[in-house]
Amino acid sequence: MSLTELLLQAKAKKAEEFLFVVGSEPRVRLLSGWESLRSSPALVTEWNLLQQSLLSNQQKAALDSKGVVMGETSFNSLRVGFSFFQQGSTMKALLDMDLDGGRQEVQMPPSLLEACLRMKGLVLLAGSGESGQAWALHRILQKLSEEKSFVGAVLSRKAFPQVREVKACYLYHNGEFFSEKEKESLLSGVDMVVFEGYGDEASVLEALALAERGKFVIYSMKAPSILNALRRCLSVLGESFGDHGAPRLAEVLSLVAGQYPVPSIAGERLFAHEVLLMKPQVRDMIGTEDMKSLEGLMATAPENSGILTLNQSLLQHLIRRRLDIKTAFEASRDPDSLDQLLKKVGI
Repeated sequence: MSLTELLLQAKAKKAEEFLFVVGSEPRVRLLSGWESLRSSPALVTEWNLLQQSLLSNQQKAALDSKGVVMGETSFNSLRVGFSFFQQGSTMKALLDMDLDGGRQEVQMPPSLLEACLRMKGLVLLAGSGESGQAWALHRILQKLSEEKSFVGAVLSRKAFPQVREVKACYLYHNGEFFSEKEKESLLSGVDMVVFEGYGDEASVLEALALAERGKFVIYSMKAPSILNALRRCLSVLGESFGDHGAPRLAEVLSLVAGQYPVPSIAGERLFAHEVLLMKPQVRDMIGTEDMKSLEGLMATAPENSGILTLNQSLLQHLIRRRLDIKTAFEASRDPDSLDQLLKKVGI
């Protein structure tokens, strides 16, 4: 099977990602998980052909000199993002086969969109790091572009899907600046900064500093829960600012939200959510790093309290018959509480 046939097969399967590693079987990620396209390993000759097919001469030169290159291109009318890595005998390429996230509509809690539309402070997003998280962020930015007039900077280490600009203008950058002067030149001229797929200490500190300067910041990171995301941010700020770190974060936070994939009854992928609005009680708990009380508050939060728990989100999917009970219990972090919710509604 030729390289072109592999890519066409990935497209036909509606693959989300195409993984090409020399010496390993070419694989694609579908809604059902990873799948091999053939049993024979990828060859160096195919690696060279892949570069010729997708990379410009400038990008190939950058790959040879730096060992890594990222960007986007078009293949058979399909816009794809790519990340190439080459070091020694390791040659790896990851292609985003659905750069615009157009195959799946991601339903998000209204409170998340409302908080983003206010464009104030810092919105912290957590998720598993898979493509649905980027799709959700894309939808948020699209909604903002339709409603508001502003300039935003999107910092992403992978090619981020272009947002159709209506009123807003977005600048895209891989986050690698040659100097602080270059970074300041870009960020000082925007109203909003998006960190997509980050989680390192430097970017957490940068996000806090920008929010304190009056920029609207969306920080999207890989984390298994919103409490885990908060703990990690507080740990970074505590090391840098001591006892002042938590109050500073609490002051600029406007909302924390999480999105997690679960398989639906129809065999497609759904997303369950968590939402934590920064009401005074919540802000105080974060400011004093009282995570135990915050965890207890989330476990007992009633509906319409500004808190959406993972169990409440799973319950909504069950009521709408999008999810079966077995899958819901497997996805829940607190099955006993989910069982109590089910009994309250007679399920």
